[in-house]
Amino acid sequence: MGLDFVAVTLILAHQFASGRLFIQYGRLLWFLLFVVAATCSLLLNSDSKRTSYGLFLVTYSVFTLTRPSTPDQYKSTLQTFQLLVLILSWLAIVQFFAHFIVNPRKLVFFFGIVPESMLIQPGESVEIGVKSNGIFLAEASTMSQIAALGILVEILEFRRPRHLLVLTLAFLLAYSGTGTSMLLLGLPLAALVNPKAQLPAMGATLFALVLIATGFIDLSIFTSRLGEFQDPGASGFMRFTSSFWQAADYFKTASLQELFFGKGPGYGFISAAFYVASSSAWFKLFLEYGALGTFVYISLFIFCFRRSRCPKPLLFVLIYYHFVIGNIIESALLEIIVVLCTLHGPEPRRVRLNEPGEYPSSLVTGSTV
Repeated sequence: MGLDFVAVTLILAHQFASGRLFIQYGRLLWFLLFVVAATCSLLLNSDSKRTSYGLFLVTYSVFTLTRPSTPDQYKSTLQTFQLLVLILSWLAIVQFFAHFIVNPRKLVFFFGIVPESMLIQPGESVEIGVKSNGIFLAEASTMSQIAALGILVEILEFRRPRHLLVLTLAFLLAYSGTGTSMLLLGLPLAALVNPKAQLPAMGATLFALVLIATGFIDLSIFTSRLGEFQDPGASGFMRFTSSFWQAADYFKTASLQELFFGKGPGYGFISAAFYVASSSAWFKLFLEYGALGTFVYISLFIFCFRRSRCPKPLLFVLIYYHFVIGNIIESALLEIIVVLCTLHGPEPRRVRLNEPGEYPSSLVTGSTV
C-alpha cells in the first residue's frame, strides 16, 4: 500500500471511530457482496496472491463511509482542494524556471537531498528538466492530471481568472497526454452542462493557445506523442491500447470458470513479447475477478455515486481516469475520488435510536458500533 493511502486510511478510520463519519447500509451491503465475489476468485485459483486480495478489500472499504454535509460544506472541501492544487501548480512553475540554474534531478527526484533508496528511480521516458512534476508528485503525468482536475473545478465552481491562469500554465508545463485527454473530455462537457463555465473554459483555452503561439510551450512535445498509440513499445500504447490487445488474447484461451470468477487476485497477465502491456482498471478487474466481480464492483461504484455532490463533468472525468488510465488498486486519484465524489452525502433525517420509526436511519456511526 502506498504511503499516501496509508495516511488517508488512518485519517478516515479515526474520523469514523470518533463519530464524524458514517457507514451507509446500502454501500455496506454492496461491499460485502464485493468481498464474496473477490473471495470466490481467491479460493478458486491456487496461484492467487493474498496480499493483493487484502489490499484490494482494504482500499475499497473506505467507499462505505459517508459524511452528511450541506452544499456549503462540500464547497469548502472544493476550496481546500483548489488551494492544494494551486500550491502544487506554483511549485511546478517555479520548478520549470529553476531547472535552468539548478540540477534538474534534484528538483524532480530529490537526488542528493534524501537517500536514493527512498526514491522512485526515474524511468526512461522521464525528460528531466522539461516536464514539471510539482516536486512532490511521483510523475509529471500526475501533475498534469491534478492540474486538469483543478481547472475543471475552477471553471465549474469558482471561475477566478488568476487561479485559472496559474493552473493552466502548470498543466501545460507538465507536458503529459493523460491530463490532456481528461480536459478534452471534461471541458466540452462542462460547457454543455453549465453555461457559466463556457467563458472561463474559452479563456483558459485562449491562454493556452497564446502560450503555444509565442513558443513558450513547445507544442511538438504533445504532437510527437500522437504516434504512441500505434507504437507497441511506447507509453501511450501501454496506457490506452495494450489492454484491448490483452483482452483479445485472453478471451481466446480463458475457460468458462475463469471468465466468470477470474484468474485470481494479483494475477500477472503475460502478454505477447512484441508489445509492452499495462492493464487498465477495466481489464485488470475482469482478468482477476471475472464477470461476477466486475458486475458487483461496478454496482458498488454506481451506488456510491448516487446523489453525489460532485459536479457531473468532474465525476465523469474521474470515472474515465480510474477505469481507462488508472489501476484498480494503485490509482493515483483514488483518494480524490473518495473525498470529492463518495464521502460527502446529503444530510439524513435524524431519528432517535430508542424510538424505532417507520423509516429508520440508514447510517451508523463508529461510536454506535
